[in-house]
Amino acid sequence: MKVRAKLFAIVCGFALSFGYGAAAQAAEPTIDNPGGIEASTSPGGVPANGYGPDRHTFVGAQIVSGRTAGLNPLGANDFDCKPNAGTNPVVLIPGTGNDAYTAWAFFSPRLKQAGYCVYTFNYNPSTNPQKDTASFMGDIRQSAAFMAGFVDRVLAATGSEKIDIIGHSQGGGALPRAYIKWYGGDTKVDKLIGLVPSNTGTTMMGMQKLIRQMITWFPDIETTMLNGHNSQSLLQQLADSQFMNDLNETQMTYPNITYTVISTVYDTTITPYKRSFLPEGPNVTNMKVQDVCPIDAHGHANMTYDEVALQLSLNALNPADAKPVNCMWIPPYLTADDLQ
Repeated sequence: MKVRAKLFAIVCGFALSFGYGAAAQAAEPTIDNPGGIEASTSPGGVPANGYGPDRHTFVGAQIVSGRTAGLNPLGANDFDCKPNAGTNPVVLIPGTGNDAYTAWAFFSPRLKQAGYCVYTFNYNPSTNPQKDTASFMGDIRQSAAFMAGFVDRVLAATGSEKIDIIGHSQGGGALPRAYIKWYGGDTKVDKLIGLVPSNTGTTMMGMQKLIRQMITWFPDIETTMLNGHNSQSLLQQLADSQFMNDLNETQMTYPNITYTVISTVYDTTITPYKRSFLPEGPNVTNMKVQDVCPIDAHGHANMTYDEVALQLSLNALNPADAKPVNCMWIPPYLTADDLQ
């Protein structure tokens, strides 16, 4: 029994590492009624407390977001923006447990400077419905249904027919692909660029079988800790989960969408890192940042602060004007600016 208690603590740590809060579930999420939680600091998904500063590290952005919930990253969510000819609006999707600012404080202003109309949103937080700092924790189908409505708003505002997506982790894999498969995104997405995406789920460094066994021993892990705290996306992103099997059965990619997967050999969240990859095809490119920059040391959490990943994303958005990647080593740690 002591062994089981220790294992229970491990699984609790797995869940608590992402945070948790109040639950909100819908049996069958729809675009009009997605269920889930809309944070009061992000009505309609749009952060409502102004803009946070430019940041160069994930930890630096976390510090800012921890002080003020509901921040937009610079350059994002200008609904008066009109895309330049030949471009689509770009929707940035955070990963599990991240908010729009924390995820995109580096990418967003640079995409704006490159001439793109940029949008991002928060949904399904767990730690506190009054805050969005731990978004995208709840049921991924709910988040995908909500995303469908947000995308429709972007298309209506910009007059565009399609969007491009850059997403991190869940936001580059499970979530947008659920939107594409179940909520009409197959006709509205032109390009999907996933940074360390959760495409076929994670083994959690071999722990997914242990986690499932723990649930049989302690069913309250799922019913109370995860469902009861709006953190269903944690189990949904395990390899061979029912959600992953449903998402990936029959058809994983669509011929009218261009897919780019950007991973890293230092990913310790999506494990093995190749589980980010999609099946090879004429419209699919799988790569890791070390393919073009062997010295790149960025891991999973800070991939949205990787200059190399940014350059690869810009090339994927506009392959006709792709530029050679400038391989550089930038320490993925705090800078003096981050502490201001």
